[in-house]
Formats: sequence, structure tokens, C-alpha cells
Amino acid sequence: MPSSMQFVVRLIPPRPTFHLDMTSDEDGVMGEHFLYLTALAARGKVLIAGPCFEPLFGMLVLDVASREEAEQIMQNDPSVKAGVNKYEMQEMRASIRAHHVRPERYVADPSDKAIIKDVTIPAPVSEVWRAWTTDEGVRSFFSPHTHVELRPGGPFEIYFLMDQPYGLQGSEDCRFLSYVPEKMLSFEWNAPPDFGRLRDIRTIVVILFEPVSDKETRLKFEHRGWGKGEDWDRLYDYFDRAWGYVLDNLKKRFDEGPIDWRKE
Repeated sequence: MPSSMQFVVRLIPPRPTFHLDMTSDEDGVMGEHFLYLTALAARGKVLIAGPCFEPLFGMLVLDVASREEAEQIMQNDPSVKAGVNKYEMQEMRASIRAHHVRPERYVADPSDKAIIKDVTIPAPVSEVWRAWTTDEGVRSFFSPHTHVELRPGGPFEIYFLMDQPYGLQGSEDCRFLSYVPEKMLSFEWNAPPDFGRLRDIRTIVVILFEPVSDKETRLKFEHRGWGKGEDWDRLYDYFDRAWGYVLDNLKKRFDEGPIDWRKE
């Protein structure tokens, strides 16, 4: 993943009195603009946004991988696409940043549902541990594109849709939560982009590593933090199947060698 860059963006309204005399059409566009930036904030792409007065303009700070990504974000802003706002953008360096976890990052009242898997892997604990906690290991069975740094708060990002912009490729902005070396690992997970609003809410995976012998490891896998309702049930069913596929790939990795992604 490219290193992070920040940009200050100044949104220029069509007239100085815009906040006082918006037409109904302009008001609708600005509503779409608000929802667009809210979704980007949930993915960590917008750090702060809001109007400034006297003179009137909008201000936001982007945290992105490149200038190209920043330009793409602004060009896709509904207010810019509709010709309501124009923008000016300048690179900055965030030398000091406050840490903030949105309360909406996790489900406030999760259900009791859990995806539970129990699988024995034909490899010693040390090798299975490395398969989950290093870029090389994760690429051997999960995806050829990763950004993994084992530390509390470190990235656990697995990318699947490389033809999409960053933010829509996979588990961007998911993090390691905690670990006990070769015994326990926990990390956040998110929904694929086609699950809409659920993508911006994190669930939690916990994996226990138990040696069976010098050549076998038992994995106890749990995925929790699910919300309630039909959309959440559909996402649960999706991951119940998906994790079965991932764990099968993990077994194959040690039975047959690392996955050759060119054949997949």
C-alpha cells in the first residue's frame, strides 16, 4: 500500500449567500454531498469536513494514498459533478494527529450470532502463526495482495479487487486488535463493497492456535460482532461460506504448497 498523504481541500460555492438561498435542487445535491463525505469518513479517507463562514467555503482534509486518489475523490463528489461547487486542493503534512475511533465503527447492540470454525492444519504452530501474521504468509493462502503489520492497531488489509480504487479493494482500514504470540490473534473485518452501508462497520475475528503435535495445529476460529436484520443475515451467510473457503485454502497451502494465484 502506498504511504499516506494528506490534502486540504477548499470547496468554493457558487455565491457568497449560498447557505442562505439554496434552491431545492441545490439542497438535494448538498444532501448527496454530505452522505458521500460521511461514507469516506467511515473509511478513513476524510479526516474532517464542514463549512467555514465570512467568507463562505467548505473545508475538508483528505487522507489518501496519492494525489490521483484525492483528485478522483473530489471529481466524484456529487456537488462537484453537478457543477454546484468548485474546489482547490493543496498537499499538507499531518505532523500531529489525534486518534479517534468513531462509535459507529462497531455494532452498538450486536446479536449473539457467531461464525465458528474448527480446523486442523497439517503444520506446526509457528508456521501457521506466520501464515496469518506476515505479508508472505497471508499471500500464500488468502490473497496475493496484502498489507499486514503485526502490532496492536497495525493494518490487516487483504485486497481482492485490484481493478477498483483503494477503499473498495478489500479489507482496507481493518486492524490487528490484540495477540498472544502463537496462541491468539484478533483483528477487525469488513464487508465487501456490494453490501452498502455495512461495509463501514467492523466485525471482529478471533483465532486460537492450539498445537496438536509437532506437525499439526488446531485452529479455533470465531467471527462475531454481527448486527440484526436481513442485511446482516445475508452478510453472515456470505462469510460463513467465505471463511470455509479461506480455511480450506490454508490447509491446501500446507498440503500442496503456497497457492499459485495465476491459476486461480
